[in-house]
Amino acid sequence: MQEHYDRLGLVPGATPADIKAAYHSKLKEFPAHSHPEDFKAIRAAYEVLRKGPKPEADFFAVVPIQATLDTTLLEPMRERAMAAVEITLDDLIRLTF
Repeated sequence: MQEHYDRLGLVPGATPADIKAAYHSKLKEFPAHSHPEDFKAIRAAYEVLRKGPKPEADFFAVVPIQATLDTTLLEPMRERAMAAVEITLDDLIRLTF
């Protein structure tokens, strides 16, 4: 990140207004038609500083899930599941043999 500040001639912690002013002054100093590589580097540095640092995403990090269950919905579901599971001994014997 320091190289971006150096490219625009700024100190870290510069305000967005300072960054924009330094960017425009550098563009005047290095116009695109005569200094294409410098122009691209200045533009890239400005884009990085304008957007600010991005937090690094760790796609493999385990994030705990915060979930709450509505007990008014759970009770009817439990009753239906228990009714489906309840089987008499005669039904079990008949299904087994």
